[in-house]
Amino acid sequence: MVIGRLRSDDIYNQVSAYPLPEHRSTALANQAAMLYVILYFEPSILHTHQAKMREIVDKYFPDNWVISIYMGITVNLVDAWEPYKAAKTALNNTLDLSNVREQASRYATVSERVHAQVQQFLKEGYLREEMVLDNIPKLLNCLRDCNVAIRWLMLHTADSACDPNNKRFRQIKDQILTDSRYNPRILFQLLLDTAQFEFILKEMFKQMLSEKQTKWEHYKTEGSERMTELADVFSGVKPLTRVEKNENLQAWFREIPKQILSLNYDDSTAAGRKTVQLIQALEEVQEFHQLESNLQVCQFLADTRKFLHQMIRTINIKEEVLITMQIVGDLSFAWQLIDSFTSAQRVAVLFWRVGILCEKSFADHPRKHVYISSKDHKASDSRHY
Repeated sequence: MVIGRLRSDDIYNQVSAYPLPEHRSTALANQAAMLYVILYFEPSILHTHQAKMREIVDKYFPDNWVISIYMGITVNLVDAWEPYKAAKTALNNTLDLSNVREQASRYATVSERVHAQVQQFLKEGYLREEMVLDNIPKLLNCLRDCNVAIRWLMLHTADSACDPNNKRFRQIKDQILTDSRYNPRILFQLLLDTAQFEFILKEMFKQMLSEKQTKWEHYKTEGSERMTELADVFSGVKPLTRVEKNENLQAWFREIPKQILSLNYDDSTAAGRKTVQLIQALEEVQEFHQLESNLQVCQFLADTRKFLHQMIRTINIKEEVLITMQIVGDLSFAWQLIDSFTSAQRVAVLFWRVGILCEKSFADHPRKHVYISSKDHKASDSRHY
């Protein structure tokens, strides 16, 4: 039953953090490691169940054969499954040199592309709050691509994953090094830049989350006050150059502040939908009533739309983004591999910082666990932690 669940289900609910198909094996990496260990308790599957092993390989190991079991302990499936006929046969498609070449070339291209993106993001003044809020999917996709590429290249180029006395191992390793245009210094720099990018992004999101409700209420108040002032203008009470009294527009603009103030922070979905409708209504009233001719009225409308847009951006700041970054940025697989990239002194400095980050990740574990829990258990898990 355990093997059946591991074969068929996403028991850790990681796929939601990796929505792209090309990241599927990374999303299921923890589950794959668990399945690898448990299969040894049912060796008949490894020996004779070719259909099951083919299904397992196609789902978990279509583009990878070096896996991390726990905290940097790596296993090369080519070696581990050598004595098992069904497992060895199922892995042949993955180890075909054309597939090895395809994967190595793909990750070479991806790593070059995302490194350029990350270096652009890290330029001073680039990651502003407004830019981040408008590009959350793009930034998360970049983080995913970075971490997936780093994981694959570090695992599959590691000396510890290759037996130098095995001819097939050497052939596969040489193919990877050639087609991925492997350079350890460049890969290590990508790792450092990605870590810096993640750190900045996490700190920005934590700050924005802490200020979320305060800012949302501020934008709501500012928007409603602009509309109230505009209603006074059309009532004739508050004179404005070349604006005639218009009772219909006065009544309409009196209603808009009520609609803005009725937006409920706790119901983000409904509030977001209604805010979009209000923005559209303000655009239409400006167009249909020919208000463009008065710059002051246009400025009132533009300011209100700006505040409503800010409300939409603010309401979309969700803790799930931080959890996704926590899941995607897991570097436990490199706990031992990182030694091969640096001198002893730099390793000490790096691990000092990694240690601090690990302490923070342990503190974040309850939140991560609640996030990946099924809906039926989230309330009880929250109370437990």
